[in-house]
Amino acid sequence: MSKHSQGSGLRPFHYFEEVIAGIALVVLVAAVCWGVVTRYITETPAAWTGDIASVSFAWLIFMGSAAAFKYGMHMSIDLAWMLIPAGPRRFLGALVDLLILAFLAYATWLGVKFCLSTMDDPMPILRWPRAILYAALMCGFACMFLRYAGIALRKFKGDTEPTHRLAETPDEGGAGWA
Repeated sequence: MSKHSQGSGLRPFHYFEEVIAGIALVVLVAAVCWGVVTRYITETPAAWTGDIASVSFAWLIFMGSAAAFKYGMHMSIDLAWMLIPAGPRRFLGALVDLLILAFLAYATWLGVKFCLSTMDDPMPILRWPRAILYAALMCGFACMFLRYAGIALRKFKGDTEPTHRLAETPDEGGAGWA
């Protein structure tokens, strides 16, 4: 485990994104399965499963993306980046970090704006506020912003060790195969 994830006061939030995405996945699978069962086995299909599935899918996508963001699992192509000399690379890296943080902050703000504008717009069957869907966008991008702000601050201070990494051996909780 890296030194950044040990002994932190924020330890309960270490797997926040994964827990929310995992719950959303379970709810999504259960809702879709129940919808299939009631449609093809019983005489009265459960109409509400579509609303539940769309809400849980949105939460799964955005919180799963935030979890992948935390572990640096999003694709990047750094061939040209490695050809830049170290001095300009540090300056450009800081500029890129600021641009990414600005984008994540803007996307979070859009999520807040969408949530507020759809509070009175109900979903078709359950009549829940449609803002529940946009809350997933807002929370996912807010998590990405907070995680990346920490990474950018560490990089600015000169610490290049990865903040988080996936477990690679059975002792670390991983599968133990590469």
